[in-house]
Amino acid sequence: MARSRLERLTGLLEQQMDADLLLDPEVGKELVLFTSLTGREVALFVDRRGRVVDLVVGDAHTVVMMDHDIRRGTRRLAGVRCIHTHPGNSPHLSDVDLSALRQLRLDCMAVIAAAEPHRGSAAYLSPDGESAIETVGPLRYEKLCAFPWRETVRLYEKSASSVETTATGAEKERAFLIGLEETAAGEEPPLEELAQLAETAGAVVVGRMTQRMERPDRATYLGSGKIRELTLALQVTRADLLIVDEELLPAQQRRLESLTGIRVVDRTAVILDIFASRARTREGKLQVELAQLQYLLPRLTGQGQALSRLGGGIGTRGPGETKLETDRRHLRRRMSELEGELNHVRHHRERLRHSRQRSDLPLISMVGYTNAGKSTLSSLLVARFAPLGGPSPAGEDKLFATLDPTTRRIRLPGEQDVLISDTVGFIRKLPHSLVRAFRATLEEIVAADLLLHVVDASHPAAVEQMRTVEAVLAEIGAGEKPVLTVLNKIDRLQPGGMDALLRPPDPWVALSAHTGEGVDGLLEKIARLLPDDRVTVDVLIPYDQGKQIDHLYRIGVVRELTYEAEGVRIRADVPKVYAGALLGRQMTVPEET
Repeated sequence: MARSRLERLTGLLEQQMDADLLLDPEVGKELVLFTSLTGREVALFVDRRGRVVDLVVGDAHTVVMMDHDIRRGTRRLAGVRCIHTHPGNSPHLSDVDLSALRQLRLDCMAVIAAAEPHRGSAAYLSPDGESAIETVGPLRYEKLCAFPWRETVRLYEKSASSVETTATGAEKERAFLIGLEETAAGEEPPLEELAQLAETAGAVVVGRMTQRMERPDRATYLGSGKIRELTLALQVTRADLLIVDEELLPAQQRRLESLTGIRVVDRTAVILDIFASRARTREGKLQVELAQLQYLLPRLTGQGQALSRLGGGIGTRGPGETKLETDRRHLRRRMSELEGELNHVRHHRERLRHSRQRSDLPLISMVGYTNAGKSTLSSLLVARFAPLGGPSPAGEDKLFATLDPTTRRIRLPGEQDVLISDTVGFIRKLPHSLVRAFRATLEEIVAADLLLHVVDASHPAAVEQMRTVEAVLAEIGAGEKPVLTVLNKIDRLQPGGMDALLRPPDPWVALSAHTGEGVDGLLEKIARLLPDDRVTVDVLIPYDQGKQIDHLYRIGVVRELTYEAEGVRIRADVPKVYAGALLGRQMTVPEET
């Protein structure tokens, strides 16, 4: 019985209907009868000549709307209408139905309830807007079959033909986020950080989905059942980009794109895209390009014989080199060039560090999670405590606002000058390609005398962010450096929040870089942590060697200056390393009291 019913249903593929009718009433009766007997949805696709071009049978809950490459443009309709059934007595179109209408740009979408009296509804794209949909119903079965679908198509395509084709600006991508659920108590909601990354990259987040799994599926990242749920969610949200909260294997990325029908990128690709938009200096651009090429190399794929072409020229005839191999060779050559240029940058930074070491100025590097407030704190310190003043890049409340590091000079209590360096922020699951590419920049952290670990104390996942930074420091060889933890953004804590404030291991200090509260205490603690190896000297500088006076002002703190017959006598605090060099200038070193 069931087999004969299925045979009668497949016989509809040979059916020629009246082109003016939305649905032949006899054909519709076959559809609802099959659904009533089996409990399965069935969908019929009909072209404008009345020919049935496809028939799809689903399960008790849904039917997959097939895309037969029938779309003919971004504004034109597909030339095909879809009529499908709903088990039970619901005559209303679902969100998935309307999404399929919009995504496939169907002439019309209709549904018929399998239960008597077989009422139904119809929907079509409105000429009033690109994404607007008009719905009609519920209607009686006979009225639904005679629905004037041709008139709605004529009005829409007349409107589409009058639309100007000039571009009005790039529209933001609609991103859907997926990931594995691993949220513990006290942490931020799942995919919250990925959503911030997507928005920073310029996308609009339209949906999220997580699955509790011990490890990602090696083929599709999510489980097969979740993939099916994801496909329907992508239709409903009209997403055109899928972002995964892990670094995908190339095979996983290709499989996901095949199953979902939209572009798929992973967390690493989003971070690299943000870095590419943030880089301003030549060094930053070189480092980002190298990281992007390291990410791209294993993801190059060929397309069968279409890419098996010769390089050209004598000596290349025969099997030759495939296009894929040529692309990989070009990438490796460019990567080698970038590494060479970055080696020059690295040597240049080493010379700068040696120059700073000769001036014996301690170097303090600020490290921390992205958007913890490092740049804001650096700007405040330079504005208030730089010896000669001067501008400093202002911080912004967004991820990776500062990519290119900056080093400035500030003066601590006791008139001691130090250099403070603001470095790129870290993040959970930081791509290893970025760590390798930014080696020249991160060496500033390794060479520092003291690290300021800036923590967003108001963030719900502050403890996890601290662990992430500590792991990256250990990875780059700075895990044993002396660290002063700076709990920032205390102005954002709720009333009474100071009592529940995170208490990291000593030494630590709490402050607000936004309001300036607690900054003086930070400088006092830095001064106590840095070794003070200065001595007080009394030296006579001849009048014909005035440049030495300027030198003393730059390397030390001048306490007293008097003019004598032979020259200028200066009493100053200078690093011990310079005391010996000044012995030949009638210098005396006062005894320590």
